[in-house]
Amino acid sequence: MLNRLTTPAGKRLCFLIFLWLLCCGNDAAQAQSPKVPGVVIHHSPASSGLYIGSPSLALLANGDYLASHDYFGPKSAEHQCPTVQVFRSSDRGVSWARTAALKCLFWHTLFVHRGNVYLMGTDKHHGRIVIRRSTDNGQTWSEPRDTSTGLLTPAGQYHTAPMPLVEHNGRLWRAFEDAMGGTEWGKRYSAGMLSIPVEADLLNAANWTFSNFLPRTPEWLNGKFQAWLEGNAVVAPDGQVVNVLRVQTPDYPERAAIVTISADGKTASFDPVAGFIEFPGGGKKFSIRRDLRTKTYWALATPVLEQFKTAGVPGSVRNTLALMHSPDLRKWETRCLLWHHPDTARHGFQYPDWQFEGDDMVAVVRVAFDDGEGGAHNNHDANYLTFNRIRNFRELTMKDSVPVSRPTAAVRIEAGSLVLTGTGFELAAFDSGATAFANRNYVWREVPDKYRGWRFTRLSGGERAQLAVKAKQDTRLHLAATQKTATTLEGWTATGEEFAYTDGGQTRMAVFTRDLKTGDELTIPQGNWTGSMLLIPGRPGGDL
Repeated sequence: MLNRLTTPAGKRLCFLIFLWLLCCGNDAAQAQSPKVPGVVIHHSPASSGLYIGSPSLALLANGDYLASHDYFGPKSAEHQCPTVQVFRSSDRGVSWARTAALKCLFWHTLFVHRGNVYLMGTDKHHGRIVIRRSTDNGQTWSEPRDTSTGLLTPAGQYHTAPMPLVEHNGRLWRAFEDAMGGTEWGKRYSAGMLSIPVEADLLNAANWTFSNFLPRTPEWLNGKFQAWLEGNAVVAPDGQVVNVLRVQTPDYPERAAIVTISADGKTASFDPVAGFIEFPGGGKKFSIRRDLRTKTYWALATPVLEQFKTAGVPGSVRNTLALMHSPDLRKWETRCLLWHHPDTARHGFQYPDWQFEGDDMVAVVRVAFDDGEGGAHNNHDANYLTFNRIRNFRELTMKDSVPVSRPTAAVRIEAGSLVLTGTGFELAAFDSGATAFANRNYVWREVPDKYRGWRFTRLSGGERAQLAVKAKQDTRLHLAATQKTATTLEGWTATGEEFAYTDGGQTRMAVFTRDLKTGDELTIPQGNWTGSMLLIPGRPGGDL
């Protein structure tokens, strides 16, 4: 709806169309283009095992647009040699055609420099830093074979996303994260900055300067600082280059971190007292650029609205895309809500990359949405790449926002040492013969004796639930999941215990455990049709 009419009548019409599309069932679901916000550049259904990642956008001197994305997911080869798709539009985003498919590229940024187009990222998930150049507007691309042709780090593991580059004081600046601090997502990342003279050969590794990389300190934010990643290179109001990073925390408010970079690009430093700022959407990737016309800062981000904060931790809620504004990089306001969907489980508007174009802002977004083929795998595993034009963005206010719905009624249950919150679940007795799902007649069988008389979070099969837990005291969680879901359970330990339910395949469930400290919060991962269920000590009607 970024291309919506901005008159009151136009907004009412858009909302009526939106409601009709939400309610009209399978026939409406087949009409993909009217339903998915923006212009669809590419669609990859969840069944393909290829999810849309890393949207990026560049505006060429001849007026064409280039957009790109990578694939992640179980069939993507993201850990070996992933693929990036490049698309061109010659009519200002109305239509798109694929121009290239590039191997061994991931988490990349498209950008234009001195008449050439570049793609800069890693060669795989947690791979080496690489850069590729096109001298024919994106038709053909160089290959990073060695340190003189675009292989900037011959070894090592790095992380990034489609983050902005900025030209300042005769240099180009681009943030990256060192991913060599262990194996646990987020905690392994250290924040740094790369830079290069603007007239240098960008494909020659010797021309690039690397700052030091700052590891996280777990004690920051009163012990709730989990990770920083996906940094933006930005020129601050005082003329200093800074790195503004997404911050991972288990609770609200959402935050960002501002790391300062020395003028020579060699030293990154951080003040944990003054360096953290409140930033709506800071728990997910956002892109910041400075507006030379107003000397202020704009961003597209995915904030969590107040009424959706019970749906999960900040990084897991992605159902609203917003236009953000700041006069000084430190104080941010939500200027306008651009897209919104009331479902947080399988709808997401995320990883926006955008450019100024006169009075407009043009953007590409990674979107999880309905598609007539079962929709997205979840709100994170997007099935669309879309293009969007935000007209007269500087004039938009909250009065121009799309209507916002109330979330599905949330559940909050105190169960022993845990507080359970979310939607789509209930507590029920766990035993052989007990009903396994709220919407099916399947029952549990072969329940191990130690778990008989416990409770479990009963779900509706095929309907995605949201479940988060907070520990009131040190405790051990017990989770039941299928073996297929188990492949995504990072941080959980298999007990070797199993049981089953009485569907046609006699599907088996495995039990996993994980320890939580007092005050820890955790979103329980939900996978396939069966989902993942917590097993909770205690008997129905008795103490939990």
